Amino acid sequence: MFADAPVFLLLVLAGWTDWRKRKIANKLVWPFLISGLLVQTSEGNGWRSLVGLCVAFLLTVLPVLCRGMGMGDQKLLMAVGAWTGGGEVYTLFIYSLCSCIFAALLMPTRWRVLLYNLRLAAIGWVSHRMLWLPSVEKSAWAIPYAVHLLFAFLFIKMAEVLK
Repeated sequence: MFADAPVFLLLVLAGWTDWRKRKIANKLVWPFLISGLLVQTSEGNGWRSLVGLCVAFLLTVLPVLCRGMGMGDQKLLMAVGAWTGGGEVYTLFIYSLCSCIFAALLMPTRWRVLLYNLRLAAIGWVSHRMLWLPSVEKSAWAIPYAVHLLFAFLFIKMAEVLK
């Protein structure tokens, strides 16, 4: 429960900057990541914190490599994992992905761009045997992940309160 306040603060700040600038600054994420490890270790939860950080990293490796998620998003989830542990960061990741997919479905103007990019990716894969991926500016999925991570966090916490 103690980890909720710092995680909430981190997600609000990251969501705001991601929404406005489409970037999550290292100077925001690293202090939270390091303090999460230090605080959890001082309370005897060092392994739990380290596992949360590692789970967050492993969950985001493929999306980062495919340029579907930025490294700022990855570091943000790792900082959340350092505060919450592996189980909660996994749940947050799944809920935030559901939120992203739902948001994408609500933006039919981006569907054409998505289909175009998927077609180009398939052509590039077949003809050159390499995966072509669009830049963030041309991507149909350019949505601020930190905002969806905040929505997932709030949803989970409200569900806990209503139990």
